Amino acid sequence: MKPTRDRFRGFLIGGAAGDALGYAVGFCSKAEICVRYGPDGITAYHLDRGAARISDDTQMTLFTANGLLYGATKAALLGVPCSYSDAVFAAYRDWYRTQTGSYPLPDRHWAQSHCCWLLQVPELFQERAPGSTCMSSLAEMIPGSISHPINQSSGCGGIMRVAPVGLYFDDQGQAAMTAAECAALTHGHEMGYIPAAMLAYI
Repeated sequence: MKPTRDRFRGFLIGGAAGDALGYAVGFCSKAEICVRYGPDGITAYHLDRGAARISDDTQMTLFTANGLLYGATKAALLGVPCSYSDAVFAAYRDWYRTQTGSYPLPDRHWAQSHCCWLLQVPELFQERAPGSTCMSSLAEMIPGSISHPINQSSGCGGIMRVAPVGLYFDDQGQAAMTAAECAALTHGHEMGYIPAAMLAYI
């Protein structure tokens, strides 16, 4: 069954809602969470100036989705095959700008390569404890791949952002392979990109 726009929207909002609930305790142990919130753990949003904050997981998930759409649009307009991993890498470079710059980006940034309409969302220009592997890999501006890994990172930064790939493709094999390629952009170890493939396949 092909996903509808409502399914995509529900998936993205549901993921963001769960991420926002857990963001306040993302780096806490179970014991620390119980001390702070009681035996049931955190059961309500921790608000900062009236808003629950998302983490870099949701930020990069949104940029993954934007990258998939950018790739498909570019392929349709130019009439050429789409490299989704290249398109997603371009989106991740845009996400990197939200972590190292401020809104609005200077005109000189817009003169450079960019693809994401998400750069027009001021709220995404917030540093949310992004993983060091993602930041250092994207700072180099050179994409890694399964065949040419740029590091041996096996962290969770690859899997945490690729769920849109699993919903985007009808074919499970294509979804899995694309998710692995997108994870390998920054995480070169097999355990950095194989779990991403499994998530998208499921």
